Amino acid sequence: MRKIKRMFGSLQTGKPVGFVALWLNKDCEYRAGAKEEQETGAKIENAFQWAREQGVKMYGRFGSRWSSERQYFTFWLCPSFEILDETMDRLTAAGDFKFADSEHIVGLQLDDTELTDKVAIHEIPDLKRKSESPLGFLALWNMKDASFHAPEQEWDETDRAVRDVFLRARDRGVLTFGNYNCRWSSRWDYFTFMIIPDMQTLDWFISELEPAGDFKFADSRHIIGIAEPQYRFGVHLQRYTE
Repeated sequence: MRKIKRMFGSLQTGKPVGFVALWLNKDCEYRAGAKEEQETGAKIENAFQWAREQGVKMYGRFGSRWSSERQYFTFWLCPSFEILDETMDRLTAAGDFKFADSEHIVGLQLDDTELTDKVAIHEIPDLKRKSESPLGFLALWNMKDASFHAPEQEWDETDRAVRDVFLRARDRGVLTFGNYNCRWSSRWDYFTFMIIPDMQTLDWFISELEPAGDFKFADSRHIIGIAEPQYRFGVHLQRYTE
């Protein structure tokens, strides 16, 4: 994703911008010398710090190599396209994409306050202090043709049943960060991001969504990651000793 404002002009929506990055470390990261890796890591952290100062909220880094073809993913909430665009410029200059093959998905937050945990959005969870590593849950979906042809009563009943599952999940400690329209930036219509306390809660959540009818109207992809709070360049990963 490069030059968002060139792609979409000076789009002013007043809505938060959701940003998902999924990446796979390139082979050159493992072959880089310790000095290059550490210097690049410091420059990337400076770019992140600039973004935080502009109001970008970053909700953790999650290891997902066991659930997808990508090793990691993260979710951010940005005040505007312009700030996200400048952050990407700074990360590029820092060398972030030298070491990572990345996929970026950008979405506008939908006006659905019931499915948005405002406390979680404004108070970034401290994943380092958890006794167990929580899970990041990224769901992307496209609406099926059935959703456009369903009778209104069937649609309303399914929507209420699915919402009830989400509300009960919040009672179990699931943090919900809203739904985002991303059809203009990816092959998916929408995405959502959640932080789930443990695998048992995730299993309960999925087992409840299915009978509620969530997958009847949507073709979904789920990416699950274990919270890995340590910065990825903090550990020397070289394949060969110097």
